[in-house]
Amino acid sequence: MSTDALWRVLERAAAEDLEDALWAKMIDAHGPSAAATAHMDQGMRGRMLSGIFDLLLLEEAALDALMDFEIPNHRSYGATAAGYEALFTGLTAVLSAYAEGLEETAALKARCDHLLGAILRRNP
Repeated sequence: MSTDALWRVLERAAAEDLEDALWAKMIDAHGPSAAATAHMDQGMRGRMLSGIFDLLLLEEAALDALMDFEIPNHRSYGATAAGYEALFTGLTAVLSAYAEGLEETAALKARCDHLLGAILRRNP
């Protein structure tokens, strides 16, 4: 993973108010996810997005430990494989607009694919 390339994408994206665009692409586009998160206020949504951004940059050992805790926790709230797929498809689509060049685009896609694979291996 090219952490430097991911940082560059996130730095550019951080200059924008991305919450609505990300939420629309990641959650609202997937009916069951939209229904499951309808109770969330802006603060809760912000914490969720912050956690997703953390995933992009975590080292593998920390990532594994976090996922071993979070995936069963989210499963108890009704998270599904289809919901995670929608989330990472939307995340990739929105953040790709901030990628400049093949290295950044490839790093973003590879990381999102890696994260989704790690989640799916835990049978959400």
